[in-house]
Amino acid sequence: MTTMSHRERVLTALNHQEPDRIPIDVGATGVTQIHGEAYVRLLHHLGWVEEAEKIEEAEKVKKGRGSSMATLSQKFLDFLDVDCRGIDLGAPEKTPQVFLDKNRYVDEWGVVWIRAEGGEFINQEGPFQKKAPTSRDFERHAWPDPDDDGRYRGFKERAQKVRQETDYALVFNFPYGLVRECQRTRGFGEWLEDLLVNPALAEALMEKVLEVVTGIAKRALEEAGPYMDVVLFYDDMGFQDRCYMRPELYRRLVKPYHSKLVETLKSQTSAKVMMHSDGAIREILWDLIDIGVEIINPVQTTAKGMDSRSLKAEFGQHLSFWGAIDTQWALPFGTPDQVREEVRKRLQDLAPGGGYIVGSCHNIQAEVPPKNILAMIEAAKEYGVSRKRH
Repeated sequence: MTTMSHRERVLTALNHQEPDRIPIDVGATGVTQIHGEAYVRLLHHLGWVEEAEKIEEAEKVKKGRGSSMATLSQKFLDFLDVDCRGIDLGAPEKTPQVFLDKNRYVDEWGVVWIRAEGGEFINQEGPFQKKAPTSRDFERHAWPDPDDDGRYRGFKERAQKVRQETDYALVFNFPYGLVRECQRTRGFGEWLEDLLVNPALAEALMEKVLEVVTGIAKRALEEAGPYMDVVLFYDDMGFQDRCYMRPELYRRLVKPYHSKLVETLKSQTSAKVMMHSDGAIREILWDLIDIGVEIINPVQTTAKGMDSRSLKAEFGQHLSFWGAIDTQWALPFGTPDQVREEVRKRLQDLAPGGGYIVGSCHNIQAEVPPKNILAMIEAAKEYGVSRKRH
């Protein structure tokens, strides 16, 4: 088979055909990143001492502001020879992130983020969480402005540059979702409770969130939609053993809003639509296919019902899979040979007939050894060619 360009390889796979080798993603999405500490160790392992020292200083500054994932250099990505590049919106100017003190900041949605032990901002307090809100409270709230020019400044030009000057597939990391923003503003448990006992309130919040999120999506994709190959939105729906809600509740209340979000994305670009959701979401995969989701990420194979072989058998003609390399055990705690076997297994299960992009099943965390990261990439290249997979 003729060697394909990176973009051809990705598009061939996403069109459910087998490329010359299965495409690889490191760093193109917000959930296939590498932790700063793991990245610095990997650079030292490669003998890139000067670059490692520069990165180490930069990562200290980022960590102080709560960001632990590394900014991967183009030199490093070229060295790995991965197939995708990611692009993000800029920061809003009207409602910038504001630090209340060194351990708390407020984001554009009015959500307070609180630094947890270890330095990362993972705990949240939503603006509607500590009271019993009404739909009037939602109307009065200062929501993010979809027309904030800060988000879009230089966005089209950056996308255009990737398309015109490289052969990489371009992934737009659309940084919002429907369920996620509802849970963050209302509170995780509070919003789920609303769906059961006060569905009118839950729907009122979904209406406001959808208005904001689709407004941002329209503006972004009007400017740069033609340059995108994949649009990724983030909306976790699963625990380790089940969905956040009963499938029938999802279909009745949440799915119509998800459908409108996906419809908006598809109306502005021909790019494939990918949804990120961790956990055991098998029960709603047909629903996601029904509303137009074409790729699922991260394919958490350690979750209940998410066996890669059976997922491919049931959904593989309608859905592509992005990720699947285990980050809960194999990458952090396995040997390089065990990582290689994990990659071979996922390729065996998911690659036949196309529809698979190899990547970590979420961000590579600080404890992952350099040899395991390299083993994942090397195995993906070796076993990504069909004749070597079995």
